[in-house]
Amino acid sequence: TNYLYKEDKMKRLINYSLVLLLVLTGLTFAQNKDYSNEAGYLDFGNMSELEDGEMVAEVIIEEHLLKMVSKLTKNEDQELSDLLNGLKLVRVHAFDVTDANSKMISNKMEAINNQLASQSWDRIVRFRDKEESGNVYIKTDQSDNIVGLVVLAMDKKGEAAFVNIVGKIDLETIGRLSDKFDIPGLEK
Repeated sequence: TNYLYKEDKMKRLINYSLVLLLVLTGLTFAQNKDYSNEAGYLDFGNMSELEDGEMVAEVIIEEHLLKMVSKLTKNEDQELSDLLNGLKLVRVHAFDVTDANSKMISNKMEAINNQLASQSWDRIVRFRDKEESGNVYIKTDQSDNIVGLVVLAMDKKGEAAFVNIVGKIDLETIGRLSDKFDIPGLEK
């Protein structure tokens, strides 16, 4: 029994290593496909002006990588595999919030909120207190399928995240995507 446990653990470690390798390889050699015609795509504009703190993260996972990861996880986690298979693009921009960029981040979030409202995105979550604020939006097609998700979140003493997920999205399982790939902002 101990041998089977170690063998299973080793297979999972190899699978996760392969997924990580594919993601990292894809980030380096991204296809740069134009997703701007996708209904769920949002152009955040120039994000470099917000890069003031020590932590800056930009993650772009395109459709071809999402499909590869979907295939690799199919036997281990069918629900995650199905979720990934419907996605076309995952983009995350995360920044440390500092005194120097806090106002710029707030202004950027407000401009994007206005842009989303003018483009008929539906805000499904809004949260705000003294330190944290954010919004979650979805874009639906004519059949009421969710084809885009945008998360804008800011912790004034932590980080800010701008997330856009493009493709067929199931809100019931989107939290699993956050857990699996540590995408900030989706846990709310």
